[in-house]
Amino acid sequence: MKSILVLISNKYLAIVLVLFFIGFSNSVLSEESDEVAKGKDLFQSKGCVACHTIGGGKLSGPDLKGVTERREEEWLTKWIKSPDTMVFSDPIAKEMLAEYMVPMPNQGLSDEEVVEIISYLKFEDSKN
Repeated sequence: MKSILVLISNKYLAIVLVLFFIGFSNSVLSEESDEVAKGKDLFQSKGCVACHTIGGGKLSGPDLKGVTERREEEWLTKWIKSPDTMVFSDPIAKEMLAEYMVPMPNQGLSDEEVVEIISYLKFEDSKN
């Protein structure tokens, strides 16, 4: 009888934990959705769409589909924040400049805006 009570109480505990984590993940997702929306807005308003697509092929800059899987977040952060200085020191940035012949302009983004753009790129990369 005691083992049945323990089993039942463990089931209830498991249900409560699942419901808690579902509620927690939904609140996190809604926060991320706001960050993603801000990143998408920045991607469009700062003119990134003039040179880049996400899954639509190359323009005067590379297609960014899968960029968060190809590049580490630290590298993307530096690149989006200061592309004008990275082309002098970073081998990947030098290769891209040689391939596309157009330097990516420094958009003067804040650290928060860079995070938002990367969140948007991650969101796009998560779509299949």
